[in-house]
Amino acid sequence: PDPTTYNFESFLSTYGLTKSSDLKFVKNKMVLRIDLTMGEATKSLDWYESRIAKPEWAIEGLARVVYGDTSKRDKYFRNIAKGEGVDQVLTAAGCTKALPVCSALIDPVPIKTLGEVKVGGTEVAAADARRVVPLVALAVAALWAAVA
Repeated sequence: PDPTTYNFESFLSTYGLTKSSDLKFVKNKMVLRIDLTMGEATKSLDWYESRIAKPEWAIEGLARVVYGDTSKRDKYFRNIAKGEGVDQVLTAAGCTKALPVCSALIDPVPIKTLGEVKVGGTEVAAADARRVVPLVALAVAALWAAVA
C-alpha cells in the first residue's frame, strides 16, 4: 500500500478489525510501521534503500515510538494508531554531495571496513565490531518485550 495514505483505519480494514477491538495493540494504540522515511519519486522506504546501515538510528527511532521519548531520533518508525504519518520524504534536492556515478571527475570514497571503524576516536577491532550486531538485536528484543 501507498505509505502516504496508509493509516490506522486502513490497517483495521485490512485485518478485519475495529477500533473497539480487545486486542492489546489496538487498545494501547501501538501499531508500528517502518515507513516514516521514504523517497519521493518511487515512494521507496529508506529502511531498505539507505546506502549505509545505521542500526543505532533504528534503535533510537523504535525507542522514540515505543516509549514516546521525543529526545530520541525520529527515524524509520511511525505509530499509525496515534495518527503519525510519513513526514520524512527524501528528495534529490536534499543530496548535497556529488557522487562518482554522476561525474567522471569524482573519485569514489572507500567505505570503511569493520577493522577501520572508530568510536569516540578509538579504533574498534573487527572482532569487537562484529559483537555490535547481536547487541542491536538484543536491544530491539528488549524494547519489544517491554511493550508486550
